[in-house]
Amino acid sequence: FLTRSSSNIMADSHLVMCGSPADGICRRAAQTALHLLAEQHPTDEVKLIDVAALNMSWCVGCNRCKDLGRCFMRDDMDEVIATLLRASSLSVVAPVYFAGPPAPYKALLDRLQPLFWNRVHNAGRTDVHRSARLLVVGQGGDPHGFDPLVVCTRSALAVAGFSLDVVEACIGQDAEEILRRVPAWIGCSHDKIADEVQGGFSYGC
Repeated sequence: FLTRSSSNIMADSHLVMCGSPADGICRRAAQTALHLLAEQHPTDEVKLIDVAALNMSWCVGCNRCKDLGRCFMRDDMDEVIATLLRASSLSVVAPVYFAGPPAPYKALLDRLQPLFWNRVHNAGRTDVHRSARLLVVGQGGDPHGFDPLVVCTRSALAVAGFSLDVVEACIGQDAEEILRRVPAWIGCSHDKIADEVQGGFSYGC
């Protein structure tokens, strides 16, 4: 079965995840976070998972992972789960779609089901609590907010041993303001925006 004990975790490994299917401001924010974390922690491993680029199917609800200890499907989620289990911190940038997560990001969260069964087999014990952050990006105008996105993220990441400690909402803000808020969101000590993400882009989240 999959494990997430302290011996699996790289002490200095920072993971950034972009949950957007679009090539827009979420990807730029994730790239900015990646650059700043690498600059802040030059000797640490810093890695980006771009959900839109994954070869990944959705959970079919078969519960075979309950007995197998892993999903029966062999795709990019194998490496995603292994990377999550190794990471010491996680920063997720995700757009809000009708108050919730976009389909590819929700599919990734659902595919963490093997970690749920791992937790059940270990009598609910969580050996490691690691910090996760979520940057919520939306164009605004939805009266139903974005709580479902936050709850789905918090619930799924919990089975991987992450505690969603920071939720930063960037709703109805322009790209410049969103990028300006990235350093404080990831806990960096300056507000420099990464040079390599200054080019043009579509505002699509």
